[in-house]
This record gives sequence, C-alpha cells and structure tokens, in this order.
Amino acid sequence: MTVDEFQKAFRPEIAQVLLSIQRRYSVTDADMACALYASAKRYISDVMEETTGNPGPTETARKATGEFISSLNCEDLCLAVACAKGDEAAWEDFFREYRGYLVNVSRAMTQDAGAAEQLADSTFAELYGLRESGGERVSKFSFYSGRGSLRGWLRAVVYQLSADMHRQSNRFVQTEEPEDLDRMARAAAPPEREANTEIAFIRERYRAAVSDSLSRAVSELEPRERLLLVHYYYDEMTLREIGALFDVHEATISRWLAKIQKRVRKLVEKSLVRDHRFNRREVGEAIQLAAEQMDINVREYLFEGVSQERERDQTAGSAGGAMAPR
Repeated sequence: MTVDEFQKAFRPEIAQVLLSIQRRYSVTDADMACALYASAKRYISDVMEETTGNPGPTETARKATGEFISSLNCEDLCLAVACAKGDEAAWEDFFREYRGYLVNVSRAMTQDAGAAEQLADSTFAELYGLRESGGERVSKFSFYSGRGSLRGWLRAVVYQLSADMHRQSNRFVQTEEPEDLDRMARAAAPPEREANTEIAFIRERYRAAVSDSLSRAVSELEPRERLLLVHYYYDEMTLREIGALFDVHEATISRWLAKIQKRVRKLVEKSLVRDHRFNRREVGEAIQLAAEQMDINVREYLFEGVSQERERDQTAGSAGGAMAPR
C-alpha cells in the first residue's frame, strides 16, 4: 500500500486525527498523513497488506488501522513532524517544554551538571539533524512514530547518544554508524606484531592528514562562525548562554551549531581528497579513527586566530547583529 492509497482508504480516520490536533504549525494534511502512514507501516504492516486492492480495506483491517491511528500521540507526532521540517515556532515550543526535561534526564545519566548540559545540547543538535540524505537534512525527529509519548522517546534518544559519546573521544568529527566503529576497533588491534606496526603507520598518516584538514576547514569558516564554536567548544558555554550573547533563542544557536559542524565535516572530507589524495575508503577510515582514537586538539584550531576577532567583536558590540551561518 502506498501513502496515496493509505490516504484514500483511511480518509475519515485521518481527518479525525487532524481535527484533534490543537496546533498544527506548518504541518500540512499531507505531512501528517505521511507520518501516520509511516507509523502504521512500521507496526501493523500485516494489517496494511489486507488493505490493498479492490474493493478496499476489509472491515477488520479498517477497524484495526483506525484503532491504531487513534492510539497514537498525535499532538506529539505533529510537533515532531514540525520540528523535523525546521519550523521555528515548533522548535521554540519544543525548547520551552522539553529543555528542562532533557537536562534532568541527562543529569540522571551523567551525575554531573556540566556533563548533563553538554549531553542535552548534543541531543538538541542530533534532533535538528547533522546528516543529509539525498541533499536534505535528516532530523532524528523523523524516526518518532507517535507510538508512546514523546518524553519516553526522548529519554531513549538521550540514552543512545550518551552511549555513543562514550565510544567517541571527539565531539567534532563524528562517525557514520556504530557498526563502523566496531569494525575499525577490531582492525586497530590485530594480534600480529607486523600488522600492529602497519596499523600504527596508517594511524599516524591518518592523524596528520585529519589534523591538517581540520585546521584548513576551521580557517575557511567565517570569523563569527569560529567565534561561535569557540564559545561552545573552548569556553564550554551552554546554548542558552550563547543565545544570550547573540540575542537569539537557544534553539537558533542549536541550529547554527549543527550547520557549522556539518560544514566543517564536509570541508575536512574535501581537504582529505584534494590535499592528501585520499580515496573514499581512506576518507571514511581516517575520520572514524579520528573520532574513536586520536587526540586531535580541536580547541587549538578553534582558538588560533580568534582572539583578535573576539576583541574586535566585543568592541563593535551589537552593531554587527546576530550571526546566521550559511
């Protein structure tokens, strides 16, 4: 069953859901129907198979699908869809309602106030989306199905991110998939002495290349982009504190950081190919090793050349206005 067939077959049930949602933000009927279709396909695929063809859904299939749709937390689902679309109002509402909750969950996992703020900030960045698929940003919100509360799902997201952060020594250059880390970890510790020597040589080559490429990437950022990263990575300021400096909402700071982080990664990958003649496989392995094992001082690259820019920015005051990363 396609999403169009789903909308046609269950038009009354979908309409009932749409009427029950108090705030729609920029979520269209089609957006919500797609979200409901994705949830139904994930959890009741066997029932969905009974709804194809003519004369349409059986009475049993219609009843089961209707009950499933009505059981979803559609208010939460609509908010998630809106945030995934980048709706400004939805993001501000999400920050206002869930910021304290995520910090509390993070504090329970880390037992440290500073680490909790860092974990919560990283969670917001993941929810906004750092990766692209087909040229479009992919928000983690797109994986929320409405099955269960948004709070419960967010708790699981924080838990997973906390586990990932334990496996990654660097927050700046991220790996693609957890299984890639496992594969690289096995490759980095072969039993033969000769293999160990070769791995050490490759690791040093990768380390030097990534260090150089990262330095080049940071140097290509706009002065204010570097300043924003310095506040976050070097000064270890929270999103709220940085937002106060730029007179914008912390949700905006989260989106700015996500865009800059994604841009830096692309610049690093481009430099590895252009300046170090790495192929696609070597680029992936170098970044994975950098994230998992290397002691690359990102702060050094961020801080280099920023002091004068920061002094100039402080002198200019608010004349320059808020930064909006490209």
